[in-house]
Amino acid sequence: MKKSALLKMSALAAGLLVGAFLLQRNSSTEGAEAALSNNAATLPILQNGLNAISSIKLTGAGNTEIVNLQRITDAASKEQKWVATNIQNYPADVSKIREYLIRLSQSSIREAKTSNPESYAKLGVEDLKTPEAKGILIELGGLAKPTKLLMGATAATGGEGVYVRDPDGKQSFLASGQIRPEASINAWIQADITSIGASRIQQVDITAPNGEVLSVKKAKPEEPDWAVQNPPKGKVLAGPSAGNSVVGTLDALRLESVLPAASGEPVASELYKAQYRTFDGVIIDILAWEANGKNQIRLSARLDEAMATAFASAEAEKAADTAAATALAAQDKKPGAQIDVAKLSAEKLATIKAEVAAINARANGWNYTLPPYQYANIKKTMADMLKSDAPAPGTVENPLNLPIGPG
Repeated sequence: MKKSALLKMSALAAGLLVGAFLLQRNSSTEGAEAALSNNAATLPILQNGLNAISSIKLTGAGNTEIVNLQRITDAASKEQKWVATNIQNYPADVSKIREYLIRLSQSSIREAKTSNPESYAKLGVEDLKTPEAKGILIELGGLAKPTKLLMGATAATGGEGVYVRDPDGKQSFLASGQIRPEASINAWIQADITSIGASRIQQVDITAPNGEVLSVKKAKPEEPDWAVQNPPKGKVLAGPSAGNSVVGTLDALRLESVLPAASGEPVASELYKAQYRTFDGVIIDILAWEANGKNQIRLSARLDEAMATAFASAEAEKAADTAAATALAAQDKKPGAQIDVAKLSAEKLATIKAEVAAINARANGWNYTLPPYQYANIKKTMADMLKSDAPAPGTVENPLNLPIGPG
């Protein structure tokens, strides 16, 4: 065989070996980076795997854990639920988790970006070991294989896109959708504590650490203001609506952070006690104090059975009267279907009891830290209801400090 032919055959064999090596290497590195290509799903494994996900872990700068969400089986109900394991299994917001995972599963790759580590920081996909890192690593458990993705900055154009990178790969990409997870733990847990509107409140009593009591009250729901009870003699209220400032605390009451009740006991010398009574018989008791530079509250609910029963009965009677009047008007004064008042009353009472049970199930065993403006309402005192001290009788106001008197 001629020498030139041998050289050609050798080159061909070498080429085949290189090709086989590259093919083997590509198959062995199949993973998130291999799957990331234009128009492909950002995480193809999610296309048919959403229901299999059993954990979501978010990690931020300095490899600091943001939240670790796990799907567990409740020991009492035997039902599955999501909890935040890094705060003692506090209940997670299932609707928020579901909504985010759906968005993530619908994301696709728009285009390839840099594979140069020196340029990662511009996109927010640099290694998280540095305290200045801007990305968030998401790790999903329960799927056929471990799945993780580093989420970087949001694209500048329209905010509809996020830079991403397989943390074990080099290539970065622009992915579609608003898929960068929120970095606040409160975004993933059940942050709402109560949702009792001011219109339901009949009376609020706040006892300060020194024993002083501030009480505001309405006799009927239709009254416009809550009257401050027993104002001190010689003092003037700031106005007829002064007491209204303390009744909205339970409306959209949300935690800022939460710890198990065992983590800290109330400080007696700083303890405020607030009680909220509704017209439908719900009573909310709050203990509030400060410790380690943070406000703390404990909250519990109970029922004034007599008041709740009377309210439910009155509401059922009112509904029956309204239905009867509507039926007569619509049917040319012919009697319509009768409402079972006793049944409706029982249903309304059951709804009130269910609300009390739900609040206790959520709040029992936890110390909450509130946003400062909400905590301030629990610390209101009688002094907050009064006008500023007026000048003493006979005193002449002289704001310009001009000479007063003869001469």
